[in-house]
Amino acid sequence: MNTSVNNRAELANLVRRTLDVLRKTDLPLDLPGTHEIKAAQQKLITQLEARILPHLEVTNLPAIIVLGGSSGAGKSTLVNSLVGEEVTEASVLRPTTRTPVAVLHPSDLSSMSSHVLKTFSSYVVSEYALPGIVIVDAPDLDSVEDTNRELSNRLLDSADLWLFVTTAARYGDALAWTVLDLAQSRGLTCGVVLNRVSERALKPVRADLTRRMYSVGLANNPLFIVPDQGPMNGLLPDVTVTEIRAWLKAIAQSRMGNTLVDRTTAATLPILRSDLLNLADAVELQENAIVDLKDKAYEGAQAPIEKLATNISAGRFGQGAPTTAWLSLASTGGPLASLVSGKKPNLFQKRTEGRDNAATLLFDSVLTSAQVALTQGLVASENEISDTWKSDIVDTEQFLEQARTSVDREAIVQGALSEWKQELSRLGKTVPENPWFGHAGNAALIGSAAGGIAGAMKAAAALGMEKSVWDARAHLAKVVRNAMDSLVQAYYEPLAKLDIGDSFILRLRASEFSDYAK
Repeated sequence: MNTSVNNRAELANLVRRTLDVLRKTDLPLDLPGTHEIKAAQQKLITQLEARILPHLEVTNLPAIIVLGGSSGAGKSTLVNSLVGEEVTEASVLRPTTRTPVAVLHPSDLSSMSSHVLKTFSSYVVSEYALPGIVIVDAPDLDSVEDTNRELSNRLLDSADLWLFVTTAARYGDALAWTVLDLAQSRGLTCGVVLNRVSERALKPVRADLTRRMYSVGLANNPLFIVPDQGPMNGLLPDVTVTEIRAWLKAIAQSRMGNTLVDRTTAATLPILRSDLLNLADAVELQENAIVDLKDKAYEGAQAPIEKLATNISAGRFGQGAPTTAWLSLASTGGPLASLVSGKKPNLFQKRTEGRDNAATLLFDSVLTSAQVALTQGLVASENEISDTWKSDIVDTEQFLEQARTSVDREAIVQGALSEWKQELSRLGKTVPENPWFGHAGNAALIGSAAGGIAGAMKAAAALGMEKSVWDARAHLAKVVRNAMDSLVQAYYEPLAKLDIGDSFILRLRASEFSDYAK
């Protein structure tokens, strides 16, 4: 990989832009594989902000050496012994190390002051520490506490070099080789410290461990043996860690840290590019899942909408009680009898107030039928949406709860019918004048006819209101459809609030890394 100043500056800029899009990417839907993708996303963020970017931005940044391993391996004692003083707590109680301890020399403090490592570890500055090296005592990889394991893995993603500490009794554990294989795949230089080895077990254990390291491609990685000291407190004898300390000094003095990060970066970038593409795929999967849920919400309202549209077109809101009310009001002696007979009101019958009130009473029965039908349609839509969402692969319970909370069914119904009544009032003022009704009576008759009362339709036609009746019926269909749309929108809103990210930008960043991944 080209590591010229200009190239490093360009790569640093790309890393910062990639971190920005990674932090803005969220996967809120619990789809299959989401947990693994989120873990990979966090790994990318940690690798970029803790391992790659600092070395690109700061010349001669100290190399970060993480000591990791299983519980009871003696990591903290080894760290203390390498430094030459007790800088991190060691104990037989496990897990001892909860907050990672980063030990650094005073000369390296300024360059590490803004490093992301400081956000999740405790800095210990010691004159005895090795300049150019930051030694980190990590939590146990096999800790029973999730937080400890997550911290340990995050440190692994931050490391320039990793020392895996194990014992003669534990080196064959599957965890050790899983983590070593993971570290190697990330381009990390890995050293292995075999701690607490008895003289009797030294030869066979070393031979077996060497063979295992060779089989997994770690033949060229350093292996250090620390003899068993028996029950003890405090530091290991200096002679037992001389070889490890000399190796670390060589790294610091030769500024191998820059070489290590170049190697790690070169190995990481192709994987990083692949992980960015995988994350883009996951974002698109979430986007498609949201579209699918919206489609199901829309489709859930279609059958009730079509049923309402059919009932409006067929004039079914005028059947039953509204028709009975018409027969009563328009029969002989009723306030609307003269309208049916066509006999114009005489001088003493000119007042329209009584007939307007009668027409309004008739319309109220139609309005009640429309209110019941629309309410039933909304309930049917909600039930259909709920059933289809509950059967979806996505856990939609929180979205359903948010939608149910936001839906005011009564307000939707009243809003729709109020809008219809306003349109009827407008129509009542535009029809030709007649001796039977004022504007209010005209509006009520038009609404009753539009609802489907046969007698009212004949009377409205006789008064030249036929077109207004069809306009009123069309408007009723419109407000009913809008009401159902308002319901569906309530189910859209929790989904619209989800900020998933931008799959296109993720793919763009991946393509930009291709120039550096060669």
